[in-house]
Amino acid sequence: MKKLITASLAAFLILSLSSCVVTEDLNIDTQEGGSSSANIQVEDFFVSVLEDFSDLSTDLPADTTVMDASINNFSSALKKGKTISNVDFTKIDDTHYVGNFDFNSLNELITDLGKIDNQTLLTLKDTTLSFNLDMDNYDQLVKVIPFLADPNFETFGPTYNQGMSEADYYDMISYMLGEEGPDKIASSLITINIKTPSPITSFTGGKKIDSTTFCYQFPLIDFLLLNKSLHFTLTW
Repeated sequence: MKKLITASLAAFLILSLSSCVVTEDLNIDTQEGGSSSANIQVEDFFVSVLEDFSDLSTDLPADTTVMDASINNFSSALKKGKTISNVDFTKIDDTHYVGNFDFNSLNELITDLGKIDNQTLLTLKDTTLSFNLDMDNYDQLVKVIPFLADPNFETFGPTYNQGMSEADYYDMISYMLGEEGPDKIASSLITINIKTPSPITSFTGGKKIDSTTFCYQFPLIDFLLLNKSLHFTLTW
């Protein structure tokens, strides 16, 4: 856990363990490019946990928190992407951040960040977008987000905990992080909103908000255990 924040952040999921609400808005244009906007709101409880467990906190300037460093690393990782531009992350207050960036190709976005050939996490074919995450391709996510392989994080993630019941997981979290931990994780959600360039014709795994807006949402616990695949398809 001490090295949880020391690696570069390469996708919004890297913030999931420390966040109460993460919302990702993805706008796709007709050339496969588009823009991303992230809204990250962090509970004071999780900020305290990160400060307590991270060895980075003692090396930071007085006016910089562990979450500040995490967001800065996330921004830096995105700026190195060949298909990514106009990266801008802003701190709204001590527990609230917003970030934006543009991408030239959605198909190449994860490949660019993770240096993965034939990645299966997020793919766009013609006008059908597919997302799938399970233990069969979890190693691809690890390449995009290297800290997931850190032994200190693996204690909390699906590599160690797949097959564990939610009740047993929350018992473990209560022991390790205190009584507040289970309720905070149970109330944490990851939301992906996707704006399509033309009306949606079919979808699975989420819900249609309007003719060109799709929402996919899952509880943080589903990612931490990954006992079932996280997936959606969307066609326009």
